[in-house]
Parts: sequence; C-alpha cells; structure tokens
Amino acid sequence: MDYLIFLRIVNKRLRFNALPTWVYVFDEFKPIDVDTNELFRLAEENPLELFEIIREILVDDIKEIKDVKVHDIYFNPSSFELLFEYLVTCGLGEISVKIIHYQVS
Repeated sequence: MDYLIFLRIVNKRLRFNALPTWVYVFDEFKPIDVDTNELFRLAEENPLELFEIIREILVDDIKEIKDVKVHDIYFNPSSFELLFEYLVTCGLGEISVKIIHYQVS
C-alpha cells in the first residue's frame, strides 16, 4: 500500500489539514504535532532523535523497546513527502514504525 496516497485520501475526507505528519504502527495512523522544519532537520542530522520525540505516544502499543534502528528514509522533493521507517526490537520481536509527512495542498 502506498501510505502517502492513503493519507491524502484520509485527509481530504476527514479534513485533517492541520495534521500533515503521522505515525503508522500496527496498521494504525496516529497524528503527531511536530514542526516541519524540525522534522526535515532531524531527517538530515539525527533521525533517531525524531524517534525519541514520538516514543511516548507508542508506549500503549509497544512495550519494552530494546533497540531502534533507522531502516530507511525516503524524500520526494517535488511534493515534500518524507517517510522515516524504523525497525524496533521490543518484547513482541521486531516491528516496523513509520513516520509519514506530506505537504497539505
């Protein structure tokens, strides 16, 4: 599934125009409030710091986080879409956590 296309459809239908950044984990989208400039700065300088910013909203879903690795970062400069994918080792095993950002048109 193309997560960015899905979020555009969701935002148009639900009018979440103020929330262009989401965390995707366990087939659930959770809106997050993060400054766009900070998001792009962390993509370049320290993507693991961004995970630390969202860690507290994951505690209900992910217990016992043991390790976090950046799996991939995707950036589309024409649309300002940004995708972070982390591999998180936890009590459940290894899971994928994504942070998805796109510019609202």
